[in-house]
Amino acid sequence: MPLHGAEQAAREPFKLRLGLGSAPAPPLPNSVLWLAKDLGFYAREGLDVELSEFQGTPLAIAAMLSGDVDVANISTSEVIRMNAAKGQPMRAIHSPDARLYFLIAARDEFKSVAALQGRTFAVSRLGSVDHSLSSIALKSLGLNPATMTMIAMGVPSNRAQALVAGRVDATSLSIGTWITIQKEPGVRILVDHNTYFENATVVEKVNAVTTKVIAEKPEQLRRFTAAIVKASRHFAENQDAWVSAITTRRPEVDRNDAANLWNGFKTSWAVNGLMNLDAYRRSAEFFYQAGILDKVPKIEVAEWADTRFIDDVLREVGISSKADPVGRAVK
Repeated sequence: MPLHGAEQAAREPFKLRLGLGSAPAPPLPNSVLWLAKDLGFYAREGLDVELSEFQGTPLAIAAMLSGDVDVANISTSEVIRMNAAKGQPMRAIHSPDARLYFLIAARDEFKSVAALQGRTFAVSRLGSVDHSLSSIALKSLGLNPATMTMIAMGVPSNRAQALVAGRVDATSLSIGTWITIQKEPGVRILVDHNTYFENATVVEKVNAVTTKVIAEKPEQLRRFTAAIVKASRHFAENQDAWVSAITTRRPEVDRNDAANLWNGFKTSWAVNGLMNLDAYRRSAEFFYQAGILDKVPKIEVAEWADTRFIDDVLREVGISSKADPVGRAVK
């Protein structure tokens, strides 16, 4: 029987536009944002998600403000800045990645962090998150970053190739970008991702929406949140599923490399939405103390984070006890 117009409309998926602050999909836990579409997790929640890739948080935020995307994966510090500066109010609704997987790679003649004094270091842009966090990590490891020449080179792949070509002495990269050059001659890991994180601990990215979108599209946001949690749980339990999904989307990524990467972050998936408010508070304090939010008024976490969607989903699917502590009562 043909469906009447109202019945047909009721069965059509909700549309949601997702802005991604990097490209392509990294072989890291926040790849779930792309892979949830590839494997049908969005569709099973009744969503038709349009993915838009941007080269960095500023462009993703601009797309949010212009209404070109509904949700964006952006730097936590910028969500705080937008609210504290009384710009467009927005809220973090969950995070796809528990932690940074940055490392510092260098030309192989450099055997210590101290040896980088007076050398060149590639960053995305001056004042960017990777610039600020790398400066803090380097300082914590005993090197004054002011003694180095910081060179803005854009996206990670550009910085990686500049390092391989010998145009810079060192740079910060995610482990996902590192594996694309790890077999190239003349480069090495100088500071591994665990040491980097220990010296610059922060929840670096969140999925954020404007308060306008919260008011207009609450059902889409709940379904989006459910898809991310369910996809994250699937990948946390199934190494082969993630390896197959990421190497299908990124054919240049070696399957063995992807399997090794999964082993390194198998407890870092957003199985409960990665929205521990204590961790968010500590991250905000880090941004202020590090000068990333210099001259930005301090605001409370409730002014830039909203747990309603993840809490609603956790009431439905339950809380996973294996990882990602929620840190609050969900009733």
